[in-house]
Amino acid sequence: MPHRTLTYIIPTILIVFFSSQLLAAVKIVECEDEQGNKSFQKTCPPGYSVLSEKRLSTGKKEPDRINPKNISADLYMVPDNCEACSKAKDFLNALGINVNQINVADDIESQNKLKEIGGELRVPVTIIEDKILKGFTRSDFENTVKELGLELSSN
Repeated sequence: MPHRTLTYIIPTILIVFFSSQLLAAVKIVECEDEQGNKSFQKTCPPGYSVLSEKRLSTGKKEPDRINPKNISADLYMVPDNCEACSKAKDFLNALGINVNQINVADDIESQNKLKEIGGELRVPVTIIEDKILKGFTRSDFENTVKELGLELSSN
């Protein structure tokens, strides 16, 4: 019998412990004195009135993770003899970002669009969400995807 009891007690204790970590909260009270000065306290001191009360979670919250498949990029490029184009494409593909490759080599309409966006007929030009990146500098690409909330691996 003691073994069976332990089989139920240990999981119950673990569940209660981890649940309490998630549900932990602190009560904060907004207080105001007679002169209208406001402060936030655990409880209002004498002479202060309670304006509002809030419970703030103290448990660990996972940061919001951005799915790279939800980020899109347009890459104006030429497929041959453009090392920077290949690097930009490889960088985005490695992160799992959807890349729309726009070949401007023989397409006048795409060339005109590239000139409109980048101010000149030079590749690559990458548009990630609303950010425009000219050329390929790894640090610029890393900073842009970090600003969008995408985590980079440490390698």
